[in-house]
Amino acid sequence: MILSIDCGTQSTRAILFSFDGEVVDKTQVFYEPYVSRKPGWAEQNAELYWESLCKATNTLKKKNPKNFSNIKGVG
Repeated sequence: MILSIDCGTQSTRAILFSFDGEVVDKTQVFYEPYVSRKPGWAEQNAELYWESLCKATNTLKKKNPKNFSNIKGVG
């Protein structure tokens, strides 16, 4: 298994892939978009990304315990 993680401006996604490239399972955690105090600036609370990453990966782990224990790479 390969665990793919995408932390974007509005959500974090975690996707499990087989070595054949097939999507085994995926989950998405949404959050409020970043805030801007000045034009052209973008800020987000880093804790928000960490919490959403933990939630997304734990959700996949609960749904796919055998597959999760076979993860050979994360990207």
